[in-house]
Amino acid sequence: MKNNIALSIILLSLLAPAFAAPPYQRPAGIADLKEPLIVAGFRALFTCSAHFFAGRPLDDIKKVELVDVEGLGYPDPVIDEKRRIVTATDISGAIVRIAAFRDSMGCTVLPPHWQAGDIPRLPNVQYAPAPYVANLPFPAGDRVDLPVGGLDARYPALAPLLDRAFDGRSYGNSAGVVTTAVLIVKHGKIIAERYRPGFGIYSGYRTWSTSKSISAALLAIAAKHGILDLDEPLSIPEWNYPGDPRHAITHKQLLWMSSGLYSGGDDTYAVYFGGQDVISAVTNTSLEVAPGTRWKYANNDTLLLLRELRHKLGDDLKYLRFPYDELLHPLGMYHTRMEVDHLGNFVGSSQTYTTARDLTRFGMLLANDGVWNGKRLLPEGWVKFSATPAPTKAAVAGQWGYGAQFWLLDQMPGVPSGTFTTAGRKGQFVTIVPGHDLIIVRTGVDPEGKRWAQDQLVADVVAAFGK
Repeated sequence: MKNNIALSIILLSLLAPAFAAPPYQRPAGIADLKEPLIVAGFRALFTCSAHFFAGRPLDDIKKVELVDVEGLGYPDPVIDEKRRIVTATDISGAIVRIAAFRDSMGCTVLPPHWQAGDIPRLPNVQYAPAPYVANLPFPAGDRVDLPVGGLDARYPALAPLLDRAFDGRSYGNSAGVVTTAVLIVKHGKIIAERYRPGFGIYSGYRTWSTSKSISAALLAIAAKHGILDLDEPLSIPEWNYPGDPRHAITHKQLLWMSSGLYSGGDDTYAVYFGGQDVISAVTNTSLEVAPGTRWKYANNDTLLLLRELRHKLGDDLKYLRFPYDELLHPLGMYHTRMEVDHLGNFVGSSQTYTTARDLTRFGMLLANDGVWNGKRLLPEGWVKFSATPAPTKAAVAGQWGYGAQFWLLDQMPGVPSGTFTTAGRKGQFVTIVPGHDLIIVRTGVDPEGKRWAQDQLVADVVAAFGK
């Protein structure tokens, strides 16, 4: 009897971390970015991804990735090299947040009711290691034949533009923007490539909302395979109630940011940094207006599409491998990770870590109408659909427009017709200029309150080719 009691106590102590507190949940995933629990989670997650995936040192991470939450009195995050985790606390030390890294999955911030002992519960999936492609020419490999200055000698007019892109003020609304990389592709070849010190071809950064465009491509591939129909309403298991008005929401309405659902817009910090799972955040909101009648930028619209993809696939392993098997690895994007929450849902509205080179590969796929090495990966007509104004957001001269998880720049001064772009917080852009056979990639770590003007860079690059 005593042995049985002792065994029970041991088992309960092992299970205790997982059941010590209820799951962390906020309506629609909305949270205050300055809340101590969120700040600590932000510091843990960014440090984890930047260090273990991008290979960057803590001193520079504090100056770059953590710049918006430095100087608040929080102790430095602690990097555990052996266990490949990062621990960050609030000022008092009462709040402890942990982010864990897995090679094939990137980093995941644990929910507040989990502890380090719960890390083995995190989803994990393996796939073949990246091939050695250092000697193959880009985009199949890593070899790019450019001079030391990173500019093809045939395009000297681009030199002052590259200098301005890194001067910290020329393409920002005020001084203080921080460019980490600029790549320009013309006629299918990189003709300009430059990096901030501390960054390079293998060092990545969070894409923020550029991840939405990658997620949209995954939905297009799923449609091409017949897994779902973009013209039809969604199938969300959490909405499986007769008469639920959300049944009317279509895939395209979500792609157009026109679901009509309540959300925090671009605020899903409870998911990003708080440890809330995607499903509880995005499936428990009600309609504010009829679907397809309002444009409202919303992270949750993108996350709902990925929630349905998981449901439609009906196989968690297939779901976790889907981005890599169907898009990333076929493009050679081996330095890209789409990170997941603790329950294995892709946080695909923001949480993709990648390099400027991999983003360039994605841009080349778009510029070639979804065809890669002679094989059609994206459905015919999908790229044009993505770059067509959403029905709920008409084009307005002098303003950025919106298509289907892409922004439209062609109403801006000097920007050619049909130009469209991904756009992520802190300045992550993959811009396609269709009539000019031109792709412009810019990545950055712009501090809060600073905004990079990608349309101005595009206009200047186009003008430089006209000289």
